Amino acid sequence: SGGAQDDRSEAAGAASLRGLALWVQHTHADTARWQCAMAPAATLIVGAAGAVGKRLCKALAARGTRVIASDRMEHLPGSLKRALGESSTTVGGVDVRDSDALKKLFKEHADERTTVWNLAAPLSVETAMDPALAEAVTIGGMANVLEAMKTVGARRICFTDSIGSFGAQAPRRGATARWLTENPAQDPGSDYGRQKRGCRELMAEFAASAGGDPRFAVLPGVLHSEPVWGNGTTEYALDALLAASKGLPYTCPVDPAVTLPMIVVDDLMRGLIALQEAEEEALAEPQHGYCIPGLSFSPNQLFSEIRKHRPDFEFTVDLNDNMNQFAQLWPDELGTEEPLRDLGYAAQ
Repeated sequence: SGGAQDDRSEAAGAASLRGLALWVQHTHADTARWQCAMAPAATLIVGAAGAVGKRLCKALAARGTRVIASDRMEHLPGSLKRALGESSTTVGGVDVRDSDALKKLFKEHADERTTVWNLAAPLSVETAMDPALAEAVTIGGMANVLEAMKTVGARRICFTDSIGSFGAQAPRRGATARWLTENPAQDPGSDYGRQKRGCRELMAEFAASAGGDPRFAVLPGVLHSEPVWGNGTTEYALDALLAASKGLPYTCPVDPAVTLPMIVVDDLMRGLIALQEAEEEALAEPQHGYCIPGLSFSPNQLFSEIRKHRPDFEFTVDLNDNMNQFAQLWPDELGTEEPLRDLGYAAQ
């Protein structure tokens, strides 16, 4: 009888502890939701630890925007946390492929006023190396983000598309996001471009079925000073600049005569924020898509400019099949009229 009583006491104690743990868990979630409701509207960035994500977090925070910076990294960079300030929040360990983790993130940190940026996607060469993984992150991740948004009533989602969405049929000069929406059956010539198109289709469905406010920015190659970057095509320019800064020879993986559109990261931030903050009725382009233009140049032009500062800079050419194929497919330059008219954006 004493043993039975001890067993019952232990069972009751264990049940009490489980109940306490559940109470603490729910209390934490309720507190997070209450704090979210009382705070100013936030911008939640998925994929915040990438080269574009870090810059966008900092640019928004500098404007006084409350930022929720989320990434699959367990611990986001300390420099990012410091730049965001006390009103913003960093949340690590959230993989865009994990639907439950995203819903928890939105439940605790978002509401119907929240603007979302989905930046979680591999670059062009990374996608070519593992298309299945890239599809799970890019298309599967977008589907998960949209479902999480629905749980809190968030409407506005912004997405970074790419010049990799354009194929051989696309115009070489003055390429526009409108062309992509008006030519949905064109072959972009890569899994990378097809996956971007899949995201645009998901966002269009979100607008039609859930009353969402999706927007997408078609990005050229991004010129920045981050210490690391992914494996893309236009990243050849960053690799060349890094080699020149170290006095090293450079091996060019694309045809040195091919022209590609690029953008300085500060211009890109202005364009992305202009797209995010524009009034919905001011966006006249289909599916609210806009190219964010910068400047265009070929490797030969870049190397000539480098030699003005580093006369001893040397390069050779060893074409990478994927990178050179993509470079030949993509436009030479992006249109400037639409972002200027609707967003007030022009490269500086």
